[in-house]
Amino acid sequence: MTASLTTITSRIQALLGDDGTIFTSTICTAAVRQALSEFNRVSPIIAATLITGVDDQYEYELTDADDSSVTLLDVLRQGDNADELDIPLAFDKYIEDERIFFRLRQPVTTNDTLIARYTTYHTVSGLDSATESTIPDSDDQTLIDGACFHALMIRAASRVESINLSKDQSDNYREVASHFRTAFNLGLATLGRRKRLPAGEPSTYAWNDTYHSWGQ
Repeated sequence: MTASLTTITSRIQALLGDDGTIFTSTICTAAVRQALSEFNRVSPIIAATLITGVDDQYEYELTDADDSSVTLLDVLRQGDNADELDIPLAFDKYIEDERIFFRLRQPVTTNDTLIARYTTYHTVSGLDSATESTIPDSDDQTLIDGACFHALMIRAASRVESINLSKDQSDNYREVASHFRTAFNLGLATLGRRKRLPAGEPSTYAWNDTYHSWGQ
């Protein structure tokens, strides 16, 4: 998505038939934030980084390489050349002080390069100090459908205890919101089926194999 928060806000207001009087930029910003949170839970960015091995070192910090990382997916040892496959490594991951670490079952050397695959979150330019919009153009409508749903629900909530109390007002907003909730759910379901998280082939070496650590 190349659209900024300002552009997305305009599209939300257009879909809801508003000029910014009812669905203000403040409401739209809150709605986009809510929709983006749901979007990221279903379809985060899958990224990878290279980490140079250290002799006899077991523990490495992923957030040292990328402080935006969210979940560690896999760790591999990079092949020596184009003809050699990357080798999945056995590891344990843990979080300490809100930082992501992994501990190798077997250490590597300084001649090895580790490939850490992980997830990070999408951002929208102009939202919460972000300077880049990372959602693909083909998926931007899903985010906008979700933002429309949340904008309508915010508006419905604001009318519950208004001076001119009218239950019908909130009910009408919720009824329209259900259309966007359905569209958002369908979009998220499509994203979930399409994006498969990568994972290395598990090691087939047995603990009692004489050569279980050979070549590792």
